[in-house]
Amino acid sequence: MSDQQLDPQDLQQEENTLIALRKEKLAAERAKGNAFPNDFRRDNYCADLQKKYADKTKEELAEAGIPVKVAGRIMLNRGSFMVIQDMTGRIQVYVNR
Repeated sequence: MSDQQLDPQDLQQEENTLIALRKEKLAAERAKGNAFPNDFRRDNYCADLQKKYADKTKEELAEAGIPVKVAGRIMLNRGSFMVIQDMTGRIQVYVNR
């Protein structure tokens, strides 16, 4: 900001210029499209996986190598283990990097 005093008319003109500039920037961003598209589609919920594979042993699951897609919030992250929570429950996953 400058130390000089602006009269109300100049302040209004400066404000209008800033608003016009912001509108131009917004139009340019909208023209680019969605910057963060969400095209990931889950195929399972945590509770469904727990019900479906509850009777399987660790070895059976490792041997089967069943790919699944879940979406949720990572609630806990310790080393290679994570707890993912979705709207149906929580599931612990092992991430092999």
